[in-house]
Amino acid sequence: MTITLITGASSGIGLATALQLSASGHKVYASMQTLDQQKELVEAAAARKLSLDLLALDVDHEESVQVAVGQLLEREGRIDVLINNAGIVSLGTIERSEAAAVQQMFETNFFGALRVVRAVLPSMRARRGGTIVNISSAAGHVALPCLGIYSATKSALAAASESLASEVYPYGIRVVLIEPGFVKTPILRKGLESLPLVAQSPYYDAERHTYAIFARGEQNGSDPGVVAAAIETAINEPARHFRYRVTPDAELLINGRECMTDEDWIAMGRHSSDEGYFAEFAARFPMS
Repeated sequence: MTITLITGASSGIGLATALQLSASGHKVYASMQTLDQQKELVEAAAARKLSLDLLALDVDHEESVQVAVGQLLEREGRIDVLINNAGIVSLGTIERSEAAAVQQMFETNFFGALRVVRAVLPSMRARRGGTIVNISSAAGHVALPCLGIYSATKSALAAASESLASEVYPYGIRVVLIEPGFVKTPILRKGLESLPLVAQSPYYDAERHTYAIFARGEQNGSDPGVVAAAIETAINEPARHFRYRVTPDAELLINGRECMTDEDWIAMGRHSSDEGYFAEFAARFPMS
């Protein structure tokens, strides 16, 4: 039986992945910041007659990570798969982003993932095997206005994952990077709530455009189950690829950005009207 630890499993992609892998025979340790957040996951598992083990694991705090991983290893003796899913988003321009929000996103999305990786690696190295799945984002390739800090955290995680994959290769440990586009999870709503639209803002045009893109993503994004299925495929795939772009819009966004020069991408900021901006956006990124 595969022993799998998932962070941020109380909702969204983490919850869907916990259910997906449990149904496939994994022994899933679904972790979350506090066990007060377990209700949605527990009810979903019960409805499917699935068994999950719950762990309190706050990726922002070293002691919490060490205690949770230690408890799991004491109980099972090993961790076969780590899925680093915990993440947060706050939207805002670089100038207007509050320092606390910037630091918190890096704390959770980047440093938090590294904390858990460092905690599980010694046991994986000793066993000469294991899989680490880091959930990045298409935003790591496409830095929309007002999404710069979040994109920076995901780009940083991707770079660290690439380096890590090479470092642990001799020990039979595999690293996988998952890059979804828009997925219908609570993080999208929280992102929208973090970006109030105020006409007096000097960046009102950029804020309005990104808000509209996120609102469309919340409405038309992929189901979290799509990402969960892709994670299971990645874990089991004999070809053992490193990078998986998940959801149709992820491919369109990343490919569209790669087809543009940096200067063309930056120049999209010239649009003050919604009509001009979204006409060009639709031409560059022809999503359905």
